[in-house]
Amino acid sequence: MRNRLSVLLIPLLALAACGGGGSDGGGTVVPPPIQTPGPTPTPAPVPFPTPTPAPGDFFAAAAALYTTAPNIAACQPGLLKPAVTQQVLQTLNAVRALHRLPPATYSPTDEPATQQSALMQAANGQLSHTPPTSWRCYTAAGADASGSSNLYGGMGAGLGLITDEQVIAGWLTEVNNIVAENVGHRRWLLDPFLGSIAYGRVAGAHATSTRADAAAMKVFNTAGAAGPSGPLPDFVAWPFEDYPARLFDPSALLSFGVISNKTNKWGNTNVDFSNAAITVRQRGGATLTVSRVSFDTLGYGLPNNLQFAVSGLQPNVIYDVAIDRVTVGGAQRSYSYFFRIVP
Repeated sequence: MRNRLSVLLIPLLALAACGGGGSDGGGTVVPPPIQTPGPTPTPAPVPFPTPTPAPGDFFAAAAALYTTAPNIAACQPGLLKPAVTQQVLQTLNAVRALHRLPPATYSPTDEPATQQSALMQAANGQLSHTPPTSWRCYTAAGADASGSSNLYGGMGAGLGLITDEQVIAGWLTEVNNIVAENVGHRRWLLDPFLGSIAYGRVAGAHATSTRADAAAMKVFNTAGAAGPSGPLPDFVAWPFEDYPARLFDPSALLSFGVISNKTNKWGNTNVDFSNAAITVRQRGGATLTVSRVSFDTLGYGLPNNLQFAVSGLQPNVIYDVAIDRVTVGGAQRSYSYFFRIVP
């Protein structure tokens, strides 16, 4: 099965704003390839942007992540503390629970390769799902993991260390996407059929004596559990019901996908949004403007997606969303839900 790639660029300033941290560094994140048959474009690796100085002791904060610290200059990936990877899994599953999605499990078998992927991105100051063999610290296992993972990275003398939750928040919000209107990270994290993940992160001194930080979350082709571990809802909407402000950005695209087949992921390509009507209304108040509407049946997680922008969203306000005239397997359906951004 072939994959297609896309790339996102997100400053860490935006990630810190989403996640509630204080980093002022610069960074880049990349969603994994589309898991669907088709041609395989090979875009150039994405260079890390230059950060602005950030307060705090980057190296002390980074060292606290590891049982064995990485050495980027020597191509040693290090070993994350089990408490770190378990907290990442708990954070992801807390996000999934907000959407009524079953929890994922952790695949320790895949962690070494995912850690090698993070090392490769950090060592080269670039992000790529198809890293060439000429890359510093290249390994075949790391390259393979790069092709099935969300990626994040940052490098520079002023880089601050953001939390793993802030990395996840950046993957959810998808702000400043350099591939226009792509929410691939989010779709993988909220994939109803996600069975297991593995996580790698390498932060430390770069060979040029600057700071480097890169993370990879393997979201498909893992050796862990396959498929959902519990019942699935009828749709996945972002944001949904009471949603934490630290996981949201008002400039982000909203998204919606239908789970028409709850036993077969690829049975969910029978959804047609071409005639869909989207209404977003403040409860008891005015209807808001919806724009930038697009849809697809690409294989980022759930293989159908409707996305749109809404102007004027405010915290602590309930918004009712109606999505009408959705064609599912030849039948027309309507969906409704609410969301409210809460502290």
